[in-house]
Amino acid sequence: MKQNTRLAAIALAVAVMIPIGAHAVQSPEEAWQKAIADQNKSYAEKPHAMLKIQDSVYLAEGQSAQLLGEIGKPASWHWGSATEAGGVLTVSFKDGKLSVRHGSMPVDQKQIADSVAIDKDVDVVGHPTQVAAGVTGWRIFVYNQNSEAAKAFTGVSYFPYNPMFRVTAHFTPDASLPPRVFRTSRGTDKQFYHAGDAVFTLADKTITLPFYTDGNDPKEIKDMSAFFTDALTGAGAYGAGRYVDVEGFAKFPPSTVVIDLNQAYNPNCARSAHFTCPLAVDAIDLAVTAGERDPHVAH
Repeated sequence: MKQNTRLAAIALAVAVMIPIGAHAVQSPEEAWQKAIADQNKSYAEKPHAMLKIQDSVYLAEGQSAQLLGEIGKPASWHWGSATEAGGVLTVSFKDGKLSVRHGSMPVDQKQIADSVAIDKDVDVVGHPTQVAAGVTGWRIFVYNQNSEAAKAFTGVSYFPYNPMFRVTAHFTPDASLPPRVFRTSRGTDKQFYHAGDAVFTLADKTITLPFYTDGNDPKEIKDMSAFFTDALTGAGAYGAGRYVDVEGFAKFPPSTVVIDLNQAYNPNCARSAHFTCPLAVDAIDLAVTAGERDPHVAH
């Protein structure tokens, strides 16, 4: 379950690296360092980096919105009511389908998933997303390449790498893959499926950490995520909890999983109000001095 760009970065970072004339495999710490570098790019440097999001709209069944602004003023573009006059782009979601019009011209759904240019340095990108528990709608972002937040970004902050927090856990699957509903940062609900529990020992404590997936077809499960709090939550670690992902198992369910809590990361909502992130409720009963720190606290 790819919660954000983070899992993709980790997947790339842990791949086998084959330099010219030699064969080498990254160490866990090297993979961690590369994943952080990729995360920084995804936050502020890429064309559709998180911190370049200027505005967003979430559309459930029957909802519409218009993009309003003034050509030549990139910072002016924002989503408004579908009843307002002067909208450049109109989006609506009806009968499970997204409809988009750029002026008088219809826009193909594939194009808005890629990019629709609006102004110099401003474009719009949208994708399906959960707008309520188990209910799919659309989320559409407005990106501004001159975002002040992206320009001011100096990088994520992580605890120093500690091998103690990389563990091999026994995995007990939940055969029925039952749905689990989480409250989110935007006050809505999101549904995931309980894939099972990872059990491991850390600092002489036995920890049971539930993992979740986006779907409930075992043949389609390629990765899993845990949303956890710990003794540092709100006291050096982000107050809504952190996430950690596992992947790379040949098929579901794996008998064991490697969990590297050094790779634990903050949900996107830690830096951007334009995301909908599940709030963590599963606890690790100790201070996880590994992974990403709270971005709102000086370190």
